[in-house]
Amino acid sequence: MKIMQTQAYNLANPSYKRQRSKSSSTNPQFTGKYDQLAEWIANNYYKRFYNSKFSRKFIENTKGPMWDNMTTHMSALGSTLISGMYIVKTLQNDKLDKEKRKTLALNDFMVWGLSTFGAYFMDSKLGNWWDGVTTRFAANYLLDNPESMKKDILGDWNPANLRKVMKEQGYKSIRDFNLDILKDKKLTTLIDGMGVLKSLFVFGMVYRYIVPVLVMKPANWIGNYYHKKQAEKAQAAQTENK
Repeated sequence: MKIMQTQAYNLANPSYKRQRSKSSSTNPQFTGKYDQLAEWIANNYYKRFYNSKFSRKFIENTKGPMWDNMTTHMSALGSTLISGMYIVKTLQNDKLDKEKRKTLALNDFMVWGLSTFGAYFMDSKLGNWWDGVTTRFAANYLLDNPESMKKDILGDWNPANLRKVMKEQGYKSIRDFNLDILKDKKLTTLIDGMGVLKSLFVFGMVYRYIVPVLVMKPANWIGNYYHKKQAEKAQAAQTENK
């Protein structure tokens, strides 16, 4: 939910201007009108929405660990809905043999279950490592934007010592350090984007590549074994009835 809160703050306080590269061939008149339109939308739509009672109440009631990984939860929810539809459609497909439908549905279910577990597990395990990557990213940002280093507060320091400075100030998270000390809105957005990128990459790799490749053969084997046992039981029951 930190991402949503940051976006809400940025949109509710639209003080930015779209920057254009000097080498851009974009028409200056068009760019100016684009900036005016973006500013008008920010002030008349986003600002009003995020300052509304509904938005403030929603943000206040969605604070806490459950909402910190909103990207992860939404990715899992979307994958669950898609997998559920695949399973239902497979079971309802009259063009497939009944046993084949069950095997394919079992395959889809196993892929969904292992993918969801694996994605959450990998996402959490990469947390500490990704924090280090994000801190290095922030250090490079500060090298390019020395005006954000707050030397009047922290003294004469270099981004190469960012972790040391954070530790001295009692911060483990670069995001919290930035929010409290540097107070660079753009850096906050970039840091949040790094977290979203990590979660989306993990879920994409696990759901689309890693688990489907690993699970397909075992799922088919389990499905065939199950149906074989069911057929043997049915045949044994028929023999007894005779």
